[in-house]
Amino acid sequence: MKKIFALITIITLTTAFANVLASNYIGNANSKKFHYADCAAVGKMNPANKVTFNTRDEAVTAGYVPCKRCNP
Repeated sequence: MKKIFALITIITLTTAFANVLASNYIGNANSKKFHYADCAAVGKMNPANKVTFNTRDEAVTAGYVPCKRCNP
């Protein structure tokens, strides 16, 4: 049972990580700021707070503001 749980956890984390890498922009659900996927702030972000966007307009429409560091 522990092996199945571990496998499901690995698959879930891998899928979430792949979605983040495939997205052009990453938003922070707490700060409501969005970043380029390669911004240093994304690496410091709690994975649970990451929201992915495919376009800049999508992030802005969702109420997110651009990061002042990477200026997406």
